[in-house]
Amino acid sequence: MNFEPSEEQKLLRHSVAAFIKQHCSRTEVRRWDEEGTFPEELYAAMVDAGYIAMVVPEAYGGVGARISDIAIVLEEIARPSVDFATRLALISWGSMILSEFASDEMKGEILPRVLKGTVKLSFSLTEPGSGSDAASLQTRAAKLNGDWVLNGQKLYASGAHAKDNMIIVAARTGTDGPKHAGISLFLVPNGTPGVTVRRLNIIGRRILGLCEVYFDDVRIPNAGLVGNVNEGWQYIVRHLERERIMLAANYLGSASSAVEDATAYARERAQFGRPISKFQAIAHMLADMATDLEAGRWMTALAAWRYDARLPCVREACMAKLFVSEMLNRVTTQGMQILGGAAYTYDHDMQRYWRDGRNATIGGGTSQIQRELIARELGL
Repeated sequence: MNFEPSEEQKLLRHSVAAFIKQHCSRTEVRRWDEEGTFPEELYAAMVDAGYIAMVVPEAYGGVGARISDIAIVLEEIARPSVDFATRLALISWGSMILSEFASDEMKGEILPRVLKGTVKLSFSLTEPGSGSDAASLQTRAAKLNGDWVLNGQKLYASGAHAKDNMIIVAARTGTDGPKHAGISLFLVPNGTPGVTVRRLNIIGRRILGLCEVYFDDVRIPNAGLVGNVNEGWQYIVRHLERERIMLAANYLGSASSAVEDATAYARERAQFGRPISKFQAIAHMLADMATDLEAGRWMTALAAWRYDARLPCVREACMAKLFVSEMLNRVTTQGMQILGGAAYTYDHDMQRYWRDGRNATIGGGTSQIQRELIARELGL
């Protein structure tokens, strides 16, 4: 087992860092956060750079990169904003679902467009009455004259409002048996008649945005069904490990920026005649932050390695997501303390890392759910 990055991975990290430096100045990222805008020109640049191709399977024109390589890209792209990496992760997750379970017709139509950047993908599972208990969802799809009619409401859907976005929607199609057994997935363009997408007013994650989505008698052709009826839950859980590893990589990027910014500030800020980094209290805070970051990076690398090696990784993926999400909250809180009053202004990015990080222990499975799954893996 060797986690030392290969020369190709070192070059990949360097190239993504150069991309971010070219396309994501601090001034622009602050403006995008303030305006709540994900710039289309940045997404087009991500397509041109081949980052979308990395997460699209090879059979449909993409690269189908290993999760360990994708994690490198996600970590670097998340440094200025975790939202940039989240958009890429959504494409990855959606592409995997479609490539594995969708009809040949749907795959042939949608995945080449995803690769070209003319279609984006997002996912809608959570509802007002079903958060961690996701399988208790109430959005329903009923068959009518060969089509499906969709009714319901989704909540906290990342990037669902984006231009050219198609939403993978989980809906109840069966009424008999366990609640997990009657769920199906549908691919729904966000401009379909009867679909209403409203951005939520949130404290963080403002660049990509979270939305609530209403479906009022939305007619979906039978060709919009992803895979088989009532098998949607199986499709969702099949790729949960992949999602958790990618989320951990996202959060590593934001945490890295928080640690670097706090360290730079502590070296420059002088009090009582010397830089505050020379005071043991501050130096030890920074040491703890750096240690936390490094531990999270190795936990994510282990989970990604096991995933790529096709080894069981439920425990490792849950541990990585749990640890890194909580680590992001810790280091951004410590960063706010080190920057002091400066952190409370929009002139510094620490407040944005802190705001964006509040969602990390909730989205993609709460910390409590991750602990429950880890305990189950331990036989408890």
